[in-house]
Amino acid sequence: MEGEVTAPESGDAVPAVTDDPEANESDDDSIDKKTEENHEENGSKFKQKFLGDYDYGMLCRPRWNPWAKGATKELQWFGPDSNLAVLLATFLGFQHSLAVVGGTVLPGIILGQLDPSGQAAPFLVSYALITSGICTWIQIMHTPICKTKYFLGSGLLCVIATSFAFIPTAVTSINTQIEAGKSFDEAYGSLLGVFMVGAVFQSGFSFIPGPILRKIFPPWLAGLGVFLIGVSLVGVGVQQWGGGCSPNTICNVGQSNLLYGSSEYLGLGFLVMCTIVFLELFGSPFLRSCSIAFALLFGYLISALTSDRNGESYTDNTTIKEAPVILFLWVKTFPIGFYSPALIPTLIAYVVSTIETYGDTTATAEASGFIPNDEASGKKFDEAIQGGLLGDSVNSLISALSMVLPSTTLSQNIGIISLTRVAARGAGYACGIWMLIYGVFGKVGAFFTSIPPPVLGGMSTFLFANIATSGIKVMTSEGVNRRARFILAVSGAFGLGTIIVPEWFTSAGFLDCPAIESPGLRGLCDAAVTTLSTGYAVGCLVALILNGILPNDPEGDGAEEEGTPLTKDSTLELSCNALVDESDEIVPDSKADEENAMSSTT
Repeated sequence: MEGEVTAPESGDAVPAVTDDPEANESDDDSIDKKTEENHEENGSKFKQKFLGDYDYGMLCRPRWNPWAKGATKELQWFGPDSNLAVLLATFLGFQHSLAVVGGTVLPGIILGQLDPSGQAAPFLVSYALITSGICTWIQIMHTPICKTKYFLGSGLLCVIATSFAFIPTAVTSINTQIEAGKSFDEAYGSLLGVFMVGAVFQSGFSFIPGPILRKIFPPWLAGLGVFLIGVSLVGVGVQQWGGGCSPNTICNVGQSNLLYGSSEYLGLGFLVMCTIVFLELFGSPFLRSCSIAFALLFGYLISALTSDRNGESYTDNTTIKEAPVILFLWVKTFPIGFYSPALIPTLIAYVVSTIETYGDTTATAEASGFIPNDEASGKKFDEAIQGGLLGDSVNSLISALSMVLPSTTLSQNIGIISLTRVAARGAGYACGIWMLIYGVFGKVGAFFTSIPPPVLGGMSTFLFANIATSGIKVMTSEGVNRRARFILAVSGAFGLGTIIVPEWFTSAGFLDCPAIESPGLRGLCDAAVTTLSTGYAVGCLVALILNGILPNDPEGDGAEEEGTPLTKDSTLELSCNALVDESDEIVPDSKADEENAMSSTT
C-alpha cells in the first residue's frame, strides 16, 4: 500500500538510521575506510602486475669499490613458468637484447664490407636483427610436434642470433667467387643454398640422445672448433681496429683517409677496449652484462665529436640518411644458389654449432632449475635439450630463407639469468620484441653499418677473443687425458697453421685448380681449396679422424693428465717415482693443513 513501509527481508544489511549525529558520522567513516581499503587493494594489484616487487636498484647500483669483499643480496627467484610484471619483463628483455645486439649485427657488417657497392650491409644487419627476434620466440615456445614425443624449441630463456662459426667460410667463398667474376649478390646468394642443406643435416642431431652425441663429439673436440673459430676471427677484428684496410694502404674511415694503423685509429679502438674494462670494474650488474653495447655507443660518440689530424670526421651519416625508416625481410633479396666448394666447411661448422648449442642449452636448463637424471625435472631437462637442438636447425633454415647466416643459441644470456635470478620465458619474449624493433627500423641497421671500423674493431677483437676463451673452457670442461691432449696438439697444429698461413695447403704447388680441365675434377679441387684454407675445418677434420682411429687410454691412465687433485696415495706414488724432491719443505697454512701435510709426508 502507498505510504506503507515494508520490512526488509531476512539477511539484508540495512544501515541503522538514528537521530544521533555521532553515530551517523561513525557510519560514514567506516564507509570511507572501506572505500580507501578497496583503492589500496586495487593499487597494490596494479603495482604487482606492472611493477612487481623486484629489486631494480640492485641491478643499477654501481660497484664503487670492486675490490671490497662483502655479502651480496640474493634476489627473488623466477622460474621458467613464472609470470613477470610488465616493467620487469620489459627491463630484463632490454638487458638481454643489449647483451647480444653487438654480436648479432657484426656478421652482417663484416660480410657487407665485401660488397664493392656497399649497399648490402644495412639490409644484412636489419635482417639479422629481425630474424633474431623471430627465432628467439620459436626457441622459447617449446611446441610439441604432432603425434610424436619430440618438441620444437627448448622452452627456456634462450636468445638466438647469427652464428660466428660460418663467417670464415663465408668470407673465403665470397672473395673466391668475386675474383672469378661474380657479383656480391650472386656470391652471397650461392651460400644461402648451402646453409639450407646444412640446416637439414643439423636437424638429424636433435634425434640422437645427448650422451651418444657427446660420445661421438666429445667436449674437447667441440671446444677445439670454437677455439679455432675465435682465433681466426681475432685477425678480422684487429684488421678493423687498424682502419679496416690492408697494412701499408690508405683506409677510408668515414671522411678520414689515413694510413692503416695510424695513431688516431688505434686510439679509437683502444678507447672501446678500455671502456669495456672500466665497466667491468665499476659498472652496475646491468652495465657489466651489456658492456659491449655501451662501449660501442661510447666509442661512436667520441668518434663523431672528434676529427683526425687533417680535421676530417671519422663518421659519415650518408648511409643513415639514405636508409628507409621502416623495412622488413626480403626488401632486398639475393639469388639463392648452391656453391658446392663451401659444403664441407659448412657441415663442419654445423657440427661445431650443434655441440655448442648442446652445451649452452644444458647450462641454461641447469640455471633454470632443471636437474639431469632427476625424477622431478629430468624429463623436462631431456625435452629441453632435444627441442633446443631441433629449434636451432629450424632457426638456421629460417635464417637462410631470411637472407642471413645460420643462427645459434648464445651463451651471453646464461650469465644474465644467474645474475638476475630470472629464468622466466617472459623476459625472452620481451627480448625478441626488442630485437624485432631494432631490425624493423631501418635507420638502426644503417647506424650500425656507419660505425667507424676502428671503433668496431676494438669491440669485435674483444668479442672474438672471448669466443676463443670459451673454446678453451669447453675443451677443459671434462678434463683432458693424454689421448685427447695428443689429438688436440696434432689437430691444433694443422688448424692454427692454416689460420696463420692459409695458402700452405692451397698453393699451386699442391693444388693447381686452374690447370685442371675436367669440370667435375675442377669442382672437387675448388671444394678442397675452400676446405683446406679454413682453419677450423682442417683442425676439426684431423681431430675427427684421430678420434676415430686412436685407441682409448688404459683404464686409470689419465687421472694425472686431467689435473685430479693429489691425494695421500697419489702423493706417495709421485714421491716413489722421484717426481717430488725429497728436500721440498711443506709449509702448512693452518693447523688442519699441518696435520694433512704430516700424514701426506708420512
